[in-house]
Amino acid sequence: MIPSFPDSFVLKLLKQETSLINAFRRLVEKVQTRTEQQLRETKGIHLEPIKSNPPYHSIRLDRGPRAKVLIDGDRMVFLDLDQDHDKIYE
Repeated sequence: MIPSFPDSFVLKLLKQETSLINAFRRLVEKVQTRTEQQLRETKGIHLEPIKSNPPYHSIRLDRGPRAKVLIDGDRMVFLDLDQDHDKIYE
């Protein structure tokens, strides 16, 4: 998949702790080398649909933090992130 990062996401990411930024970097490396189906099957990533319209997904950055993404063909657009696992589903 091809990761995409809107400016608002990048600004929020840069305000995070170094450990989360490093976890995000490792996730992006995985996203770049896998298909959507492979990401769904990769242990630890937990790519899950969020009940919404348009159909967003949640993807694990680290043990708790998750990002909200939109999958558009072979692109994964990172829209938001939160340290609290549950808030990304709101």
